[in-house]
Amino acid sequence: MTSRDATAPGTWRRSTGWALLLVLWTACTGVVGGPSDNDVDPSGSTDAGCEDPAPSGDPDAGEKNDMLAPSRLLRRASLALRGTPPTDEEFAALEAAGDDASQRAFVEHFVDTTLGQPAFYRTMFEQARDWFNIPLVPRTADAPEYGVQQQRSIQRCPAGTAKAGAWKYFRGEDTACSGVKADGTPVEELAVEPWWAPGTTVTLVGAAANTSATGTGSVNGTPVPLVCATAGPVGTCGCGPNAVRCHADFQQYAGWEDYLHYAEHGQRRLVSEEPARLFAHLAWHDRPVTDLILGTYSVAPTRLQAAYVMQGLEGGATGLLDDDSWWRPSRFLGEPVDPEHAPGDPLAWREYQIPARNPFLLAERDYRYDPRIQADPSRGIPAAGMLTSIGFLAGYPRERVRGARALETLACEVLSPPLGQKFNEYRRDPGTEGPCQHCHRRLDPAAIHFKRFAKQGSASEGHGAKYLMPGVGTTWHWPIQWRKGVYPYGGDPFSHWNRWYTADTLLTPITEAQEQVNPEAVFLDFLPPDQTLLGQVGDGTVG
Repeated sequence: MTSRDATAPGTWRRSTGWALLLVLWTACTGVVGGPSDNDVDPSGSTDAGCEDPAPSGDPDAGEKNDMLAPSRLLRRASLALRGTPPTDEEFAALEAAGDDASQRAFVEHFVDTTLGQPAFYRTMFEQARDWFNIPLVPRTADAPEYGVQQQRSIQRCPAGTAKAGAWKYFRGEDTACSGVKADGTPVEELAVEPWWAPGTTVTLVGAAANTSATGTGSVNGTPVPLVCATAGPVGTCGCGPNAVRCHADFQQYAGWEDYLHYAEHGQRRLVSEEPARLFAHLAWHDRPVTDLILGTYSVAPTRLQAAYVMQGLEGGATGLLDDDSWWRPSRFLGEPVDPEHAPGDPLAWREYQIPARNPFLLAERDYRYDPRIQADPSRGIPAAGMLTSIGFLAGYPRERVRGARALETLACEVLSPPLGQKFNEYRRDPGTEGPCQHCHRRLDPAAIHFKRFAKQGSASEGHGAKYLMPGVGTTWHWPIQWRKGVYPYGGDPFSHWNRWYTADTLLTPITEAQEQVNPEAVFLDFLPPDQTLLGQVGDGTVG
């Protein structure tokens, strides 16, 4: 078959084999659980892996493509690459091509042409979306409070007010639009180029316009001083340079635009779609399919990239405040995009380096950190494509659920309860005791790698919830009180960690003495030498 020149603008080199591999890759199946004596591999491995299906008995089963009629090849190619059968006109053109060799050449040309059509990208995206089946980030209170943004909502002052058209905080700024504070002094006012509308100028009023390094917040009704660079847009702290700490909401009630699942550009939908969009991006641009979980890059429009930037800021990477590479079109004009948008379009699913948006998701894949023996904080965890995407992590709030879904989706695991087996008594570790160990001894070695991500608190129109990477950097640390459940460490995720991150268990393979020295050792997130995952021994790298 022919290929298009990879160096030509807007074209990419692809092959029929690669495209069909994407489709067939999802068909592997495997059965996993605590193996019986008859299930143990002679080599000692207990991994079922992806098994070849048994012969079906169909006389056409297993036939090579060159043995099928050209009309059947055309139908298979059309279904695989664009999700629909060939049209009557295409079947007619195939018949008109002439002899068998000419018809096969017609099919090859059809494949090559279809690989360059947006329909192929859309088919790969929809297939991956159904395959991954990542849920929307769950709401944290009454809709629309779901939480990922970590940006404070601002809305325009209504017509008829002194500051009509200016932007103010949605909550807590009742007098900002009047232009006068309660004490009679003028409200703060600031003109900025906003991140959500580059090339324009908007006016912020009230606390949103505060450029001071300090501000005032409230804890249980008591005023407390704030360092605005690290506190974010809380209390009287402002939106920051280019208002990057705030989210402009154009709806009557803040939050709905990003919350509703049918809002195509709403952040809640965007975060859940990112892994499937990455899969489609790999297919469209003929990238290695392993980049889905091994790459340090992903794809996202500006509004989704903001979520990664905000998490980095919350972790203390304040240098991101002055980085405009994620929102200024001239900075990302040359990035590869999906075929449905032009380069430089803020709405395009464009390629970006994950560590550039959240530096705690590292570019180094060989990073090692052992909290049992290292006193300094962890620098982070290596970026790992869809596995470290916010949609995957926040869509599954617990590390064991993340591990289970990763095994089921990407490793063909079937985690099902056993029948007719007897187990030892359950006391404290589901990985080695009781009937649940049937799955947990497979599950926990995967879940251990997903420990350093958790959600704390609830959101108010996207602001308020925090996404923690415990033990990482300078911000995400706690005194020993969090192990005791002392306020404010009594709720999730602390209560969850206290219940399940227990020393000397499969999920937390540390000693009680090591936990006493460093309580954050419970976040150990690599496999010890005596554990395996899918038959593989860990190399000591984290996450």
